[in-house]
Amino acid sequence: MYTRVLVALLLVAGGLLGLPAAPAWSAPATQPVTVRIMSVECEHCRNEGLEDAGMSAPDFYAKITIGSDTFTTPRAPDDQTQVFLPQGWTMTRQVSTSLPSVDISVQIWDYDPAPDPNGDDLADATPRRGDATARFTLDLVDGDLSGDLTSPSQCLLGKDDEQPPVQVCFDIRPYSFEDSDGDSFTDYAEYRGLDFDDNGTIDLHLEQYADTRRRDLFVEIDWMKGEQPDQADLNAVQQVFNAAPVTNDLTGATGLALHLIPDEEVPWAESLRFDGDNSEFDALKWGASDKTCAHGGEDGHFGTAADRASPLCEQVLLFKRLHFRYGIFIHGLSPATVTDSNGKQHPNLTTGMAELDDRGSNDFVVSVGRLAANVDVSRYNGIGAVRQATLLHELGHTFGLGHGGRTDDGRVDSINCKPNYFSVMNYSRQFATARTLPEDQQLDPDRPLDFQQVQPDTLVESNLDETKQPAVGGAGNRLVIWGSVDNLWHRYVADGKINWRVDLLPSPPNPPNTPNLEKSVNVDINRIPALDGCADHSAGQTLLSRPDWDRLVYDFSSSRYFAEGSQGPYLQEISGDDLQRLLAADLNATKTVDKADAVPGDQLTYTVKVGNKGPSTATAVSLTDTPPTGAVVTRNLPDLPAGQSNTQTFTYQVPCTVTDGAVLTNTAKVTGKDASGGAEPELLLGDNTATAKTTAHVPVLTLTKTATPSAHAGDPLTYTLTYRNTGSAPATGVVVTDTLPGDVYYSQALDQGTGPKPAEVVKGGDGTTTLRWKPGTVAPGATATISYTARTSLLTAGGTVVATRATLEYGGAGDCEYPGVTATAASTVTEQPPSRDPRAQLVWALHQSDWTPDLLARVQATDQRYDGADGSTPDGALSKAEVGAAFTLPLLQPRLLRAELLTTYLNLSDRRINAATRIVSVPAGLLDLTSTGQAARYAQSALQAADLLRETKVTVVLNEINLNLSERY
Repeated sequence: MYTRVLVALLLVAGGLLGLPAAPAWSAPATQPVTVRIMSVECEHCRNEGLEDAGMSAPDFYAKITIGSDTFTTPRAPDDQTQVFLPQGWTMTRQVSTSLPSVDISVQIWDYDPAPDPNGDDLADATPRRGDATARFTLDLVDGDLSGDLTSPSQCLLGKDDEQPPVQVCFDIRPYSFEDSDGDSFTDYAEYRGLDFDDNGTIDLHLEQYADTRRRDLFVEIDWMKGEQPDQADLNAVQQVFNAAPVTNDLTGATGLALHLIPDEEVPWAESLRFDGDNSEFDALKWGASDKTCAHGGEDGHFGTAADRASPLCEQVLLFKRLHFRYGIFIHGLSPATVTDSNGKQHPNLTTGMAELDDRGSNDFVVSVGRLAANVDVSRYNGIGAVRQATLLHELGHTFGLGHGGRTDDGRVDSINCKPNYFSVMNYSRQFATARTLPEDQQLDPDRPLDFQQVQPDTLVESNLDETKQPAVGGAGNRLVIWGSVDNLWHRYVADGKINWRVDLLPSPPNPPNTPNLEKSVNVDINRIPALDGCADHSAGQTLLSRPDWDRLVYDFSSSRYFAEGSQGPYLQEISGDDLQRLLAADLNATKTVDKADAVPGDQLTYTVKVGNKGPSTATAVSLTDTPPTGAVVTRNLPDLPAGQSNTQTFTYQVPCTVTDGAVLTNTAKVTGKDASGGAEPELLLGDNTATAKTTAHVPVLTLTKTATPSAHAGDPLTYTLTYRNTGSAPATGVVVTDTLPGDVYYSQALDQGTGPKPAEVVKGGDGTTTLRWKPGTVAPGATATISYTARTSLLTAGGTVVATRATLEYGGAGDCEYPGVTATAASTVTEQPPSRDPRAQLVWALHQSDWTPDLLARVQATDQRYDGADGSTPDGALSKAEVGAAFTLPLLQPRLLRAELLTTYLNLSDRRINAATRIVSVPAGLLDLTSTGQAARYAQSALQAADLLRETKVTVVLNEINLNLSERY
């Protein structure tokens, strides 16, 4: 007996068949209850018990009642053996999910048709006395059985009370621990929810979402203000999973039941930090403490408000933590701004972030709010499409997919931008472009919102065959190829053989634009400069591409980042900057100049090359050239397709006004729009401006002047002029001029300086003397000195300051004339005390030995009328012969005055008297003369006027002076 019971139990265990399907993703109004009779055994049913002596074996059938519905099973075949294994003795009824329990009864009957007067006989199928009907109750909340049955797989043996006993073995479904679809949620949890404390009340409702035939995947969605996803966006991503090419091995149903459950708004922040320890994401999820239950961190947002307030919060959140992924739609990620390669800050427009581990993960964010405020998302079909693609992409990371999918050995594939990977996880296919965009801005408008379903050919970058078309796994898949021409990147769609190197055969002899297809080339085909995540060189990779759907990791509880507070290393995601670059016309300008160094008058020729790094055709291209000085030039250029360029030249003549060492900067700036008329994004403008620089070289001359600080009247004054070319170009036409006042005399004959001698000495009508030197060209860095002497007049009073002014004028290349520079110097005339013993004319005439050159030089500096008195040519120096001629008899006027005046000069020169020596006499008084100097000047004036009377009168005055008669010392 008991052996047969064991056999029946084994049969029950082996007969767990599938259950009827429940509607997917909707709150079920009913749940199925199945009662199956697995076996019926009767030891005393032939010739006794149910059947009288001589009768055959019983013809069993059963009546099964679930609630108010009764089902009569088919009748067993005649003459059954002792153990009967029925077929079709199964009753399934839909029971309202509002009921806490349902009553079930089972009767076993023996069919006895006429002429048996007693009719059908009821067997005893319960161990209870006084009742032959097996009765039990199924708790519809937790699946517990009570009454005659306490286990879903159990056998009951009648008591042999009033009716003959039978043993009946049952299989009752669903029961609390069954998981028909293998998704780790029991059927009871999927139909009725979860009762954590077994009090008959549902503590966590899953039934409004659960699908008992397909794997259920739960994701709680929270959001910041203004960032709540539309239900249509959530539905679109759920539909991707609903249509997934995944078949449930247990139920045969296809697709996955993804439940994106919108919950609540969380506090708004401009930026949120997701990665790293103590992240702001964790603070929002769990609150200030490590849990969000009311007794702890009540400011957390994981779970619903009801979950967090529940007395069973710990159990509810533990269950959700093990089974629910969690995502927040935020405004933007931290930091709020990022710095580009040009040092300029831009908003951080990263689209999202998720934990990524070989064993799956549970946390992610979608951060497209700031992106939508800075990027024209209409080009990617609007913010809804951007949200959908980002949500699916970040979810893919939590299911263990990298940017290249998942490898055969169960690891995340991080190789991004593979042209043969047709998945939203791939940067180049995460977003579909709008069909309204021009053709050259289309990435792939037909790309489905999906993970990869096919297995295209593997591409080996070091050995790419351009002579055959690679298999792409399906008619709808196209390879989006990024190629380089002259280092300018552009995009094209390949539907046939692929010219990976984008090179052409010579034309002629080949037709124009004939691709050069080779058997083996080496190209880095997943490098896309427009995408930060794919911009680095990664040559020589083997690009495997595998389906995604059969590799998803559903259970994330063994992930390295399952523990709260750990999101793992930062995972770079596609950003709004990437989206702008992908569709933009990326104009750039380079500029060169034919001369790095130039002088005034040179013509500089600038060459500006405007390029488009694409991928969109550049329209409305305008080039503005700003020369170092002068008018700005603007030129409109033709449209520039991706990879093409346009070259323009500009000229500029270096002006005379340029300063030495000045950097002449010519700036070119290009602006434009893309093929759809959109302005070039700001982040791409860093190379739109180019400069070319030329260093200007001009002469710069300086002039300094020094003079003997002081000297007695008539003694030489030494003047030193120093000029230097501090510029970097030769000075031409250099002229140095020094002007001496009227009381300062210069002659080359008396010049005691080291030279050089002036090229010109010009006496001015105002008595000034102009000295002019003409060095001509002065090389850069050259220095020269001029040293000469001049003498003041003996008639200059002591204390007189003699000031002189020198000027330097020069030019340079290009016939440029530069402002002159000046320098001044001053000397003070001193007075030597006189010996007070002037000599008469005759005495000086007889003492020629006292006519020293220096003595005569002082006289010459005072009055040049004696130079040439002997009939010789005046040479600027007074000789003894010339003095002797002045003293030669007879001395009649005006020669007499000339001789007397010469005598006065000799007395002054010999320091016997001074120009300031006071004189007193009647003749002097009549002429109003009070000093020697006044008397000498009066004499000069009388001689100049040829006034005989005045000459006679002043001769007497001078004679008194020379005889020492009128001096008052």
